[in-house]
Amino acid sequence: MKSLHILAKYLIPSAAIMAGVSLSLSSQAEGAPQGLPAEVIRVAPQTLESHLEAVGSLKANQSVVLTPETAGRLVKVGFEDGSIVEKDQVLFALNNATQKAQVKEAQARVQLSQVEYKRINKLHKQGAASETDRDSARATLNINQAQADFAKAQLDKLTIKAPFSGMIGIHDLSTGDYLNAGAALVELVDIKTLNFDFYLPEVYLSQVQVGQPIQIKTPAFPSRSFSGNVVAIAPNIEEKGRSLLIRATVENTEQVLRPGLFASVKLEVSKNENAILLPEQALIPQGNQYFVMTVIDGTVNQIPVKIGQRKDAKVEIVSGVKADDVVITAGQLKLHPGAPVTPLFPEMLQAQAAN
Repeated sequence: MKSLHILAKYLIPSAAIMAGVSLSLSSQAEGAPQGLPAEVIRVAPQTLESHLEAVGSLKANQSVVLTPETAGRLVKVGFEDGSIVEKDQVLFALNNATQKAQVKEAQARVQLSQVEYKRINKLHKQGAASETDRDSARATLNINQAQADFAKAQLDKLTIKAPFSGMIGIHDLSTGDYLNAGAALVELVDIKTLNFDFYLPEVYLSQVQVGQPIQIKTPAFPSRSFSGNVVAIAPNIEEKGRSLLIRATVENTEQVLRPGLFASVKLEVSKNENAILLPEQALIPQGNQYFVMTVIDGTVNQIPVKIGQRKDAKVEIVSGVKADDVVITAGQLKLHPGAPVTPLFPEMLQAQAAN
C-alpha cells in the first residue's frame, strides 16, 4: 500500500504537465504561425522633395544714385539718413527763385498771345484779317506755350523726388551747399523685394523652371530661412564655368535683409506627396538588385524593388512596395522567404521600453 501511494504521488503531476503541454501546442496550432521576432513598419505615403543647392548674393530689385539735373544751391533735405521714403517724396530742394520768375514771365507771354490770337481770329471771321495774320498769331501762342512748359520743367528739376519707395542711404550734404549737375547725392534702394542671383552646373538645365520655389539662408540670420521663386533663367551658359545663371526674387517684407548679403539656396525641383520611403536598413542588396522582406499572413515574403533618391537615411521605393505593406526593417539576416515571423511594430517596441 505504501508503494502504491508513492507511485501515485509522482504519476499525477506528470499527467498534469503533459496536459499543459498539449493545451499549449493546441493553442499555437489554432493561432497565427509563431516565428522569430523582427522589427517592421507599415508603409504610409510621405512627402518627398528634391532640391538643388547653391550659393549666391542678394541684390536690390531697384537701386539708384540720385543726382541733380541742373546746378543750384541746396535749401532743403527732406529725409533722415537710413529711413524709408515713399514714392514722389521730396528728398532735396534747390534754390528756385530765379526759375520761378522765369515761369511767371513765360506764363504772362502765353496769356498775352492767347488774347492776341482770339482777337485776330475774330477779325479773320469778319474778313478784316488775313489767314497769314491768324496763323502767325497761333504760331506765336504755341511758341510761348512751349517756352512756358520748358520753364516749368526746369523749375521741377530743382526739386528732387523719390522715383520709387525704398530705403534712403546716408549723405554728407548740408543746407547751403552748391551742387553741380550730375553730382552724386545719395543712394535709394528698394528692399521690399530682393533679387537673388546664383549659378548651377549646366547639367541641371532641364530641371530648372521659372516659378520654382526656393529657400535661402544667410549667416546674418542663421536661424531663419526666407522664401522666394525663380523669375528668370539666363539664355546663355557661361563657357568658363559651364554654369547657368538663375535669378529669383525673395520677399523681404520685414526689410531685415540687405543687398549684397551672401546666402545659400535650396531650389525645389520636384515634390512627390505620395512617395514610398523606407529606412535604408530595410534594403537587401544582391548584386545589382535590391530586395525587401515583407510580412504576409505571418510569413516572410522577399520581393525585388527599384529605388530612387536617398535622403536622411531613407530611400525612395519607386516600385515593388505599396502603401499599407508591412516591411521588415531589422532582423532579416535570421529570416528566409516562407519562414514564420513575429512582427514587432514601433508602437509595440515603445510600449515594451516604457514598461
